[in-house]
Amino acid sequence: MQGFFMLNLFLFPMALIIPAVILYFVIKLAVKNGIRELKNEGDL
Repeated sequence: MQGFFMLNLFLFPMALIIPAVILYFVIKLAVKNGIRELKNEGDL
């Protein structure tokens, strides 16, 4: 039972951190592309 608890202690934060990191990079890429398009159109 002790090993199972230690495994959960490690896996639960990973289950939260990995999607958060992926979401961060997706949003960062979307903002970067949006700014690039605005610059190309001359609006920014």
